[in-house]
Amino acid sequence: MKLLYAFILLLSIIYNANAELIKTSKNTIKDTKTNYLWQDTKEVSTEMKTFIDAVDYCRNLELDGEKSWEVPGFMELQSIVDVYAYNPAISKKFKFIVPDKYWTSKNFGTKGNKYAYVVNFSTGVFNKERAHYEYYVRCYKKLEK
Repeated sequence: MKLLYAFILLLSIIYNANAELIKTSKNTIKDTKTNYLWQDTKEVSTEMKTFIDAVDYCRNLELDGEKSWEVPGFMELQSIVDVYAYNPAISKKFKFIVPDKYWTSKNFGTKGNKYAYVVNFSTGVFNKERAHYEYYVRCYKKLEK
């Protein structure tokens, strides 16, 4: 079963590896392939937050009149990893980036021992981290087609 999961994950990463990014404003970038709108403001590279604070931050974010932002899921965040780049492993179309760990919405664990997945934009790899640690967050929203 683990092998099947790894294979599906690999196929999904390869499929999403070719994000088609366009700058839509000084604050946002749109992936026309997935129809995701990504935050690209200085806060993405200057403010570290716990997992809970990251969720609240995205929920309350308003950019260019857009509301209802979210912490991206694992696959959403992985979709902007540039598999051909290293340190940072993200498209150069993003102005604000730190080659470090960014929260995803994928979380698990008990109340006292909560974890969430992060994507490291230095290498493009992911791993789990304790939810009370502080990392960066890049909010996104799925646009209607």
